[in-house]
Amino acid sequence: MTSDWVESDPFVAERDTTIGPPKVNSVTVSSDSLLISVSPPFEFEEGTLQYHVSYWENATTTTKEMLVNNALFKIENLKQMTLYCFTIEIELKMHLYDRIPGLQRIPECYRTPMSETTRAAYIITTFTLVGLVLILIIIGLFCLWRHHKTIKYLCQPPLKIPSHIEEYLRDPGMPHLEALENYHEEAPHDSLSVLCFEEGSEAYDDTLDGNTRSHSSSGDCEVT
Repeated sequence: MTSDWVESDPFVAERDTTIGPPKVNSVTVSSDSLLISVSPPFEFEEGTLQYHVSYWENATTTTKEMLVNNALFKIENLKQMTLYCFTIEIELKMHLYDRIPGLQRIPECYRTPMSETTRAAYIITTFTLVGLVLILIIIGLFCLWRHHKTIKYLCQPPLKIPSHIEEYLRDPGMPHLEALENYHEEAPHDSLSVLCFEEGSEAYDDTLDGNTRSHSSSGDCEVT
């Protein structure tokens, strides 16, 4: 059993061939642009190719597009210190309004560096802030050295009168000091006795203020 013959349209290579993505040869990154060099997957006649370029900031979903005829082109007006991604596909121009799109290249991402002007301003600002901090530290140390006595006095804890003296000053009629004096007078005293002995001499005792003393011209003495 065989099927019926079917007649198809004639095959045209330029129209029916799938065009692969272009090759990115190099990308030169500057603070506000990307200089991109590409090459087609195979040779074409000059003027029959266009490159459809799409690019966007990596942090956003807004996509910008551009059509270029040269294999070396530049994406301009970019922000510095920003990650940009781009993708490229080839469009083959057959006639005035007839174009065959090719396969899209996998996106590539590059970060734009800081411009020289911004770098210089950043360095100047950093050195200025560091200088101001050092000046403030020097001024603070000088003030500490100049007024260290005052600072030391202010940092000391306040003097506090003992509680019993403070109570007496509040009410002098209270017998605080009198009690202290009586305590001193009523404190017990130790007695001291000196006994001296000598052969052939007269010993005598002299009692003064409750203390017993024995005197002799010479001899042995015992203290108790």
